[in-house]
Amino acid sequence: MFRLNGKSVRHHFDGVYGKVVQIRELVEVLDQMFDSFHRVNDISRSMLGPRKPSAKQLDRLR
Repeated sequence: MFRLNGKSVRHHFDGVYGKVVQIRELVEVLDQMFDSFHRVNDISRSMLGPRKPSAKQLDRLR
């Protein structure tokens, strides 16, 4: 029969806590990465200027 003692329970929750910390760090890195992509996208759009309407959009307007 499985018996719980304080040492094994603490070891289990230390492992779970460690995984939660790793996931938080991963989410933070992904958030920073997507913020960087968004900034680069904004910069590239401002450098290229306004988009010209495509021929397909013009045909739709007629």
